[in-house]
Amino acid sequence: MAKGIKDFVFTPSHFFHYATCPQWIWFDVFGDSSKKKEASDFQTRLREQGVLHEEDYVKGLKFTKVEAVDPQDALEETLKSMRRGDPLIYQGLLEVKIGGTIYRGRPDLLEKRDGKSSLGNWYYVPIDIKNSSEIKEKYLFQLVLYSMLLESVQRVFPTEVNIINRDKQRMPHMVTETDKAKTKQEIDAILSIVNGNRPPLTLTSSCQRDNPWADECLKEVEARNDIALIYKLDSRAIEGLRANGINTVKDLAEVDIDSLPKISYAKPETLKLKQLQAQSLLSKEVLRKSEVSIPNASVKLYFDIEGDPFIGVEYLFGFWVVEEGKEPYYKYFLAEKPEDESKMWEEFLSWISSLPDSYKVYHYHIYEMTKLKQLAERYFTTLELEKFKERMIDLAKVVQESVIFPLYFYSIKDIAKHLKFSWRSAKAGGAQSIMWYEEWLEKGDRQILEDLIGYNEDDVKATELLHKWLVKK
Repeated sequence: MAKGIKDFVFTPSHFFHYATCPQWIWFDVFGDSSKKKEASDFQTRLREQGVLHEEDYVKGLKFTKVEAVDPQDALEETLKSMRRGDPLIYQGLLEVKIGGTIYRGRPDLLEKRDGKSSLGNWYYVPIDIKNSSEIKEKYLFQLVLYSMLLESVQRVFPTEVNIINRDKQRMPHMVTETDKAKTKQEIDAILSIVNGNRPPLTLTSSCQRDNPWADECLKEVEARNDIALIYKLDSRAIEGLRANGINTVKDLAEVDIDSLPKISYAKPETLKLKQLQAQSLLSKEVLRKSEVSIPNASVKLYFDIEGDPFIGVEYLFGFWVVEEGKEPYYKYFLAEKPEDESKMWEEFLSWISSLPDSYKVYHYHIYEMTKLKQLAERYFTTLELEKFKERMIDLAKVVQESVIFPLYFYSIKDIAKHLKFSWRSAKAGGAQSIMWYEEWLEKGDRQILEDLIGYNEDDVKATELLHKWLVKK
């Protein structure tokens, strides 16, 4: 085992890194830092949005703020505030050293409660402010870590932890022994990596999207032709396959599935499908699982919605309209400002009420259906909208049921590019669309808006291409 880092500083961010991709931890310690990518504009915006949410929440509170930046100074300032019994402490720092590891965290708030502790007739509980609607597991790990750090200071483990959610509502959680055990297990797994025990290779969409080492991960997985390349193969099933000598795509493509012992998290029929995926990757050819059956229509609407989760608005509905005997055309509905969303919704509903009765709507994945339901609840619905939803056909389901592509991921971008479709912008992507929209709101540059609209038009044209390809094959 490689020698670990002396006085390694463990922080709550390590839970996020580990959840995104365990290789992130490995590369941060042992990788070439010059190959680590900068955070994307979207990731930066996510962080900024979290900071803005936090600042907006605390501006109405009375608290003692820990101003020090240096960890040692911030720790001393926090301890003084806790010993004084300040009711609410903002940005306090907690730290304890155990062995060769320094555990350090800055809970957003420390809230005073009545009760006995080494501080006096009070103790503190941790509160984190998150731009989220739920207490995700990685958030819970952070809060349990804060409770552990608080216990080292006040000799009382605060079993109540709290999240302030995106709606500024308090979400309390009572820490269980299971929560403690899972947090300890997560910490041990992370420290094991720091100490030189490299985790098995994985390849996930979250890694490729959020991990600054994603390019290095992908290079290594491809160089080894590792089974991590298999689309949607459960990482726990991968461990079982590795234990049985199945380490590469070629191994999986050639093995007799029926001769394998039971593999957890993957039934034999699942493994046979994943074997087809392996064979497709090796041959670089598309494989057919079943015949394609897609309802046809004289009027075909290829549909894509663009939305901004940061400000909670759907800002663009785009359609590529293909009608028999007529020239196809692009139709869109746009909320140039977030407050225009309701007007856009009305215009969209008015338009679909004018459609001929013989249309079908083709889209890719569940986003469009989900957002239509949400907007109907937010504003209003019509009988025409219900008819529209009944005529929606998710091509992602068709792909999953009938086709195997020689690809690692099955997004519309991955598939359409495999089918030789090109977006007009090299930056094309859902995250970039959001960045364009926010840049448009900030600068009012019409060219930015045109780039955004052009991207959406390419998306719906790519959906048509996929539909045509599926029907022809």
